[in-house]
Amino acid sequence: MLSAAIILAGESEMLPLSSLSSIKGVQWDGIFYSGEKVHHTFDRALIFSSPDIIPLICDLLIVVDPDFCTFDYLSFAIRNGCHLFLSDKLKLTTEERRHLIHLANEGGTYIQIQNDFLFHPFQEKIINHTNSICFIEASQSASPKPDRLNELLSNNLLMILRATGSPIYKIDVFCGTIPSNQPDVLNVHIRFKNGSVATLTLRFDEQQELHFFKIYVGGKAAIFDFVQNTISHYPTENINGKSKRTTPDPLPEQIADFVRNISEKNNPGFSLDDEIQVFLLMEKIREKIKNNSISTH
Repeated sequence: MLSAAIILAGESEMLPLSSLSSIKGVQWDGIFYSGEKVHHTFDRALIFSSPDIIPLICDLLIVVDPDFCTFDYLSFAIRNGCHLFLSDKLKLTTEERRHLIHLANEGGTYIQIQNDFLFHPFQEKIINHTNSICFIEASQSASPKPDRLNELLSNNLLMILRATGSPIYKIDVFCGTIPSNQPDVLNVHIRFKNGSVATLTLRFDEQQELHFFKIYVGGKAAIFDFVQNTISHYPTENINGKSKRTTPDPLPEQIADFVRNISEKNNPGFSLDDEIQVFLLMEKIREKIKNNSISTH
């Protein structure tokens, strides 16, 4: 049984405490949240007035508030033997990420990063084509909301890297006009060392949202529509029907999965090692976007 604690943003929406409490293998022993909101669903005996003591009393620390995803606080927690489940909005440099990975490896603890997209039911159906040559075509359009580029780029790149299972050989980036530091159109072309190729196109406009992920292998294709929740196959064009998420809030599902992996000594579904690969790739893409912006003005 893992002793667990959670750090929430003070103004966050209420979490489904009943869902968290039903996670097997976990006993909740601490809660901290900043701000003035009172979370009435929590046992007030578990609420701490300071986050400093929490890493000392738990085996599993869940940090949903990105303000506490800092190197000093997280390294302190790891040194005290905590497994970490962290917000996807990390305030860490590349070197800080690497050092946390090193500390966790030394201490035999695990770090998982929150990612709601990875728990979409389609993710289980996207086959890992490691050592197989494949062509991937991913495209998504969305409204131009602040920081939406990072979210969409991160999710799609992670899905592409998992599907190919091969190191990157070369990457090219093309983008359209750049209002407010976010291009209206972005195309990323990636070649992998095993011969696989992937192309990712993101569009930011006011039109209807679309999200397709297509994998072509050996003359056959699997086409995933994340908006309509359908899967089709070429050349047979069999429609496998809709596959909607069964859990309204994916956070308890992710925590439960992490707890199982800790118990079975398996790697997390989305570890900090996985996240840093995507983070470094996004840094390269952002640099290419910046250079494109300079060259067009």
